[in-house]
Amino acid sequence: MAAVKESIYTVTDLPFTSCGLQTFLEGSMDDEIRHRIRSVIKKEAPITEWLLIKRVINSFDIWKAGSNVRTLMISILSDMGLRTTIENDTVVFWRRTQDPKTYNEYRLFGKDDLSCRDVTNVPVPEITNAMAAVLKKNGSMEYEELSRATAELLGYSRMGSNVKEAMRQAAEYGTAIRKFRRRGTKYTS
Repeated sequence: MAAVKESIYTVTDLPFTSCGLQTFLEGSMDDEIRHRIRSVIKKEAPITEWLLIKRVINSFDIWKAGSNVRTLMISILSDMGLRTTIENDTVVFWRRTQDPKTYNEYRLFGKDDLSCRDVTNVPVPEITNAMAAVLKKNGSMEYEELSRATAELLGYSRMGSNVKEAMRQAAEYGTAIRKFRRRGTKYTS
């Protein structure tokens, strides 16, 4: 199994266009929307659908993804034939060159606030990779200790319900794909 790679999450530097909601929805911006979607995926994949939509609409000076905006974005994304996976009702977009089954990276927060992703916007394989890195460094660990150390590595200081759930999913996924093993109450690399 290839070594897990750590990097810094960097946000795509999209141009800012204040076009107004009506112009955005009428279709004249669709080619530019597609271009920006591709730019974000190229730099930030794997990325959740919600975060991808947020990045793109914010670059058009739209700060709320109401039903019309969301419908338009989902329609454009669906027509683009992009590589996706589904994780617990969340669509995750991948570059064509990324294989979700062999993805071996996790990304840490950068120095800017935009690089700080809510744990619900970190794909499960990425959290699993961070968990594998923690196990490689520390050896065998009890689940609670492993989940706290992984959350801390990823920049989450509080173990709220979303963080706990993300760690649980990552541990299950990691053992299912044999990235690490569970023996009784301990996990090992």
